[in-house]
Amino acid sequence: MSQSPPTPYSIRRFLPEDLKHYKTIRLEALQLEPGMFGSNYAREASFTDQQWLQRINGHNSDCFGLFCGDELIGVTGIVIDKDDPSLALMTQSYIRKEHRGKGLSRLLYETRLAWAAERPQIKRLRIGHRESNYISKAANQHYGFKYVMREPSDWPDGGREDTLYYELVL
Repeated sequence: MSQSPPTPYSIRRFLPEDLKHYKTIRLEALQLEPGMFGSNYAREASFTDQQWLQRINGHNSDCFGLFCGDELIGVTGIVIDKDDPSLALMTQSYIRKEHRGKGLSRLLYETRLAWAAERPQIKRLRIGHRESNYISKAANQHYGFKYVMREPSDWPDGGREDTLYYELVL
C-alpha cells in the first residue's frame, strides 16, 4: 500500500527571528486586502520592532506562519481578551491569493483551536468579519461558530459595513 506524498504546507508559531518575515506578510495583507482587516497599512507600517515582536511573542497571544515548503504564504493569530481571560479572539488571517481555494484555512483554524485547548482558562473563541465576507462566514460555521452580534464598522478601505461576530464555546 503506497502512502500519499507529504503535503508541502505546514504551519508554525513565529519566533523572534521570524520578525522580518512576519512584518512583511502582515503589511502585504494590509496593502492587498485593505477591506478585510480592522487595521491599516499606514498604522502598522509605523510600528517599532518592539511592537512587532510583542505581536508574535506576546504574553497572551501568538501568531503563526503558513508555509509552502520554506515560503511564507499566510499568517494568522490569536489573543486572549484583555478584559475577559476566558475569551480568545481569532485574528489577522491571510493567505496569498495563489494558495487560496485549497482548504488551507483549515490549518489556520485547527492551529488556533489547538492553542486555545492548551489553555484551560479559555472557554470561548470569538471571530469577526465584514458582513460581505461570505467565505469567512462559511469557514466559521464549518467549525461550529455561532453568530452572536453585529456592530456598525468603518473599514480601513473607506467602506461602512457591519462586522459580524461569532463564538465557539469550548
